[in-house]
Amino acid sequence: MAVLTRTHVRSAGCVADVAVQLTRWPDLAVSRTRRAIKFRTRGREIIRMSGDHTAELLLTAPVIDRWARVLADSNRVTPGHNSEWIRVQIEDRAGAEMFLSLVSVALKVNQD
Repeated sequence: MAVLTRTHVRSAGCVADVAVQLTRWPDLAVSRTRRAIKFRTRGREIIRMSGDHTAELLLTAPVIDRWARVLADSNRVTPGHNSEWIRVQIEDRAGAEMFLSLVSVALKVNQD
């Protein structure tokens, strides 16, 4: 009997692929620096992509507090550089889809 194992394939281009998708979102403006790709909405920076497999997202402290257990259980989310931000591992399609969903939430909560 063969033993089936689940392999985890890392794609070096996942963050880059997500960035390309986000450039098509009308509510986001992109800027590039030597170190990162950043996205703003209504003049406020909400996304920082500076690595091959991670991105930071301004999700706001109230949303992070409300979703703390779900975010922690995902094993893809860690605290960002302050209490308003999260860092998301984007290593595969599921991570990319989760990040894009969280970006939709971030756009909603950062409208003010």
